[in-house]
Amino acid sequence: MENTDEKKLYEIQFVQLVFSLKASAIIQLGKIANPLTGNIERNLNEAKYTIDMLNMLKEKTKGNLTADEEKIINDAVFELQMNYIDEVKKDEEGEKEAKPEEKESREEGVEKQEPRKKVKESKEHLKKEEEKAQEKVKEKLGKKKYKQKVKRPDRKKKKPRSKT
Repeated sequence: MENTDEKKLYEIQFVQLVFSLKASAIIQLGKIANPLTGNIERNLNEAKYTIDMLNMLKEKTKGNLTADEEKIINDAVFELQMNYIDEVKKDEEGEKEAKPEEKESREEGVEKQEPRKKVKESKEHLKKEEEKAQEKVKEKLGKKKYKQKVKRPDRKKKKPRSKT
């Protein structure tokens, strides 16, 4: 019984890892605002690195994934690659049309938008992505609660202090 619970936990953790990397790449592509700064921070080199890392993870885990896990990672890699191509095309088109001053600001990777609006949109997008992942996991686990309390043998229970 413990073995199946452990496998389910690993599946949840794998999905969380994929969605975490996907969210990072989406932020790096400049699709949503960085929740820490509230700014759109576009860095295509970092985005490419993150997408390549997800692709490497896909290749290294080939044959070891469930059908759901395989679909999730394939979809994530595909979506990110398409968005990356789109952003590279935007850069190429922008360089042809851009004035020197505009080109410098584009290279910095920061667009001007209202910070609160960007943060709100980013949080909503990440929340939707996380909800989708949780729904898939709930379906997979038969709508059982998937939060498990992990026992940590290295921690000892604290003894209550006696009042003297």
